[in-house]
Amino acid sequence: MKKFGIVIGLVLGIWCLGFLQAAPAAKTEATNISITKGKIFLNLKDADIKTVLQIFAKATGVNIVASDDVTGKVTVTFSGITPEDGLTAVLRARGLDWFTEAGTIYVSTKKILRTYYLANAKPSDIQTTIASILPAGSTVTADDSYNVLVIQTTSDYLPRLEKLINELDIPPVQVMVETKLIEITGNYGGNLGLDVNYAKNSNNNAQTVGLAGRKTNTGAQGLYAHALSIFSTGSLEAFLSALAYNTKLNVVASPRLTTLNNKEATLLIGAKLGYRTTIVSETSTTQVINFLSVGTSLTLTPNVTKNGYIRMKVYPKISDGTVVNDIPQENTTETKNEVMVKDGQTFVIGGLTKEKDNQTDYGVPILMDIPFIGALFRKTVSIKEKSELLVFVTPHIITAEYLETMDKSIEQFSKTSEDIKARLIH
Repeated sequence: MKKFGIVIGLVLGIWCLGFLQAAPAAKTEATNISITKGKIFLNLKDADIKTVLQIFAKATGVNIVASDDVTGKVTVTFSGITPEDGLTAVLRARGLDWFTEAGTIYVSTKKILRTYYLANAKPSDIQTTIASILPAGSTVTADDSYNVLVIQTTSDYLPRLEKLINELDIPPVQVMVETKLIEITGNYGGNLGLDVNYAKNSNNNAQTVGLAGRKTNTGAQGLYAHALSIFSTGSLEAFLSALAYNTKLNVVASPRLTTLNNKEATLLIGAKLGYRTTIVSETSTTQVINFLSVGTSLTLTPNVTKNGYIRMKVYPKISDGTVVNDIPQENTTETKNEVMVKDGQTFVIGGLTKEKDNQTDYGVPILMDIPFIGALFRKTVSIKEKSELLVFVTPHIITAEYLETMDKSIEQFSKTSEDIKARLIH
């Protein structure tokens, strides 16, 4: 009887021990995984990732298929989160990618492909910025034709990627730049010539008119003859004179250039002279047509800061040139400037000067070309022309208020035009 009690006691002890060992496991399972009011409570340490995916498949009621390359452990602690958000967090934590098709979530380690259509920004303008935040192996393709970014990267970068795209996809700032190009020209020099006057009597005389450039002379320059016997006898009168010319001011152009922030705008008043360039390679010889731009040009690039200032890169240039035997030759005066101004503030660039020597012959046709004696019937005008280009630049940030003001001006102009047209008709 005593031995029987000992055996019973051992059995009871083993049963109790097993119960004590099993009870915590059941309790732990019940505590670690639970769903209450659509929220999941989960506390797992070093759990297999595929086991965790099975748990979320049951919680969400959605099929989840994981590829063979999905392996590893995960530690999860959720205290009341929707199953969808919990699944997303687990996948991002493991650097896994997924997509949904026909109600099934497919999970793998391969990068996902996302397409983002932009509303305002140009895809190629933000392509470099987007690529700089993505991990190695990611790709960013910009298609300006469809205004779309195609991005292939890991899913854990999607939140910051989408946030950055939203911050960059804003309407670009526009700048309207009023410019005035004023050329100040001064002609320094004069003329040199002979006025010849032959007088025999009051009825017989001959003289050249205006070749010496006397202030009292009017009318055309040339030879004036009275009577036929003009070269028999008489006296010769000659004198030299010089004329100074007044300084002139000329508004070359006053255009308004509108461009986007950080985008270059150019203006050229002049000509483009073509010339050929020969490119020789091992297999072929190719000729390319290039152009030499001469005249007055202006290149500017605005950059609008957050505090409303405008940083301007301005490149004015005046030049002339020729192309001889497909070799361009250019004389130029140019300068590069970078300034910081307020919205609507004007700045001036000066000192762009050039000089040109002009020589013109005036005289009596045929007689002025006779060697030696032709100088008696010819006047040579030598002019040294010096000009300076002044560039006045006034940038304006195009805001909604500015556009409203422009609309009112256009509306007023249209109304005035209609009133004038009505008066002319009636």
